[in-house]
This record gives sequence, C-alpha cells and structure tokens, in this order.
Amino acid sequence: MQIKRVRDDIFSLQVGAIVNPANERLFEGGGLCGAIFGQVRLDGGEEGHRRLTEACRTIGRCPTGRAVITPSFGLRAPHIIHAVGPVWEGRRPLPVGATLTNVESGCLRQLESVYCNILRLCEAEGIKSVAIPGISTGIFRFPKDLAAAVAVAVCQSHDIDMTVNLVAYDDESFKYLLAAPSAAVVDLVRSTC
Repeated sequence: MQIKRVRDDIFSLQVGAIVNPANERLFEGGGLCGAIFGQVRLDGGEEGHRRLTEACRTIGRCPTGRAVITPSFGLRAPHIIHAVGPVWEGRRPLPVGATLTNVESGCLRQLESVYCNILRLCEAEGIKSVAIPGISTGIFRFPKDLAAAVAVAVCQSHDIDMTVNLVAYDDESFKYLLAAPSAAVVDLVRSTC
C-alpha cells in the first residue's frame, strides 16, 4: 500500500473514491459531508444530487465504525464511501501520556474500525485509490493528533495494492498527519482489523 499525506482539496484529487465522513442516517449533513453533497449538486446537477440522496436513503443506516459505498453521481471520483466515525466523548485535549478511559478506548476502537472498513470496502470493490479526510475530527471533535495516528497506523497494517491519500483540510491536521504515528500515541493505537 502506498500512503500519501496530502494538504489539499479532497475534490481535486484523481482517485477511485472519496470518503464522506457521514452520519449514521446517511443524511446530507454539515461540514465535509454537506460539502460533498453540495459538490455533487454542482458537478452532477440536481439529478445527481437527487440520485445520491436516494441511494443513501435506500441503504438506510450505517452504524458507527462501518462504511458503505455509492456511486458519486457526478464527482471526479466515481465512488463515495460513506464512513461513520465516532463522536469523541473523552477529554479534549487528551493529556500527554494519559491513559485512555473506557469511553475514550471505545471511541478509539470505533475509529480504527471505520478505517479498516473503508480499506476492506476498497479492496472488495477493486478501488485502487482513495482520498480519506480526517474522520471524526470536525464536528465529532476527535483529537486531531490521535485521529491522525489511528489513520496512519491502520493503513500501515494493511497489505493492499492501492494508494491511500490521507487528506488534511487545514495546516494543524496536516502537521499531525506528517508526525503520525507519534511515539506518544503509538501504544494507544492497536489495530483491531
């Protein structure tokens, strides 16, 4: 697997799939999820937007830690992987050298699971390149350093013939991606895949 750490607009990348940080009901949400639905409306028109909304409605729900796939209905990337990450319910920021609480450990395992499921879905669908944003680091408030460590550690644990673009939308997130996985968090990240 080739892992690229990218500071870019997720829509500008030439990939087989982009990942939508979705909600469990697969509704058009805020943040990047809303931006993806909005970009489908721009690139695929009202018909593309209607078809994406209908495809998500047909799937129905996606539990936290899981991922589902739809066509993109007009984006440069032909597929959208809708991945539901956990809402962070722990301390923010996480103290350096802290031991995770049970709740924090549960959130960490769910985030590991969602990255594993994204990669499994890519492999099953024959997708050779994917762009993955920082799952749960926006409105779900997952600590960006820990999320970056999880993303890199999970990707490094898979031996798949594909390119994974871990995409940062801001300088702080990109800094954490470049440093990940750091020695301070590597012991916390044990892949469950």
